[in-house]
Amino acid sequence: MKVFILSCGVFELELNKVLKEIREEKIFNKDINVKYLPFGLHANLDKLKSEIISNLDKIKDNKVILLYGSKCHYNFHEFLKDYKNIITFDDSNCMELIVKDIKNKRSIMDNKNLYITPGWVLKFDELNNFINAVDIYDVRQQYGQYENVIVGNTNVFDITDKMIFDLFEKIQVPIEVENIGINNFKNKIIDAINKCI
Repeated sequence: MKVFILSCGVFELELNKVLKEIREEKIFNKDINVKYLPFGLHANLDKLKSEIISNLDKIKDNKVILLYGSKCHYNFHEFLKDYKNIITFDDSNCMELIVKDIKNKRSIMDNKNLYITPGWVLKFDELNNFINAVDIYDVRQQYGQYENVIVGNTNVFDITDKMIFDLFEKIQVPIEVENIGINNFKNKIIDAINKCI
């Protein structure tokens, strides 16, 4: 039996790094196959459900780690209930999957701050393909409710000043970068792979 990871594209850089480290450290003696779905599917719940089910049906004879937050679709528990071969996460969203200990940082669920992963910075335009924004003003309205956007930096690539400025130009909300590292995420992936084997 093979191990597959079906993942939101927001995790691509982090997951690639973690899997490379896992191979180098010889933690598992198994091939792990990964498929990334487009980032932003959570903005179109019918499309998210369709893509996940279609992919799960293709690999139903294998163990599958579904790398999505538990609240990325309000109905995950219902439409995934017949898939006995999947491993899911209790974390609500991508930030919770990456952050080590919510008690040691500001809440990622408050109304003033939006916490995002580095993948949001790189794939912001991909996300906006799914939210049906008409123009830049529509995009800004989507984010205008927040006082700050905080990027949880996993240090998988250099988040440059230009990237931050480009994102600010699109959303018009102040942006901070906080270093959070990748070890917690790595441990969650290792635990999920252990459950598969």
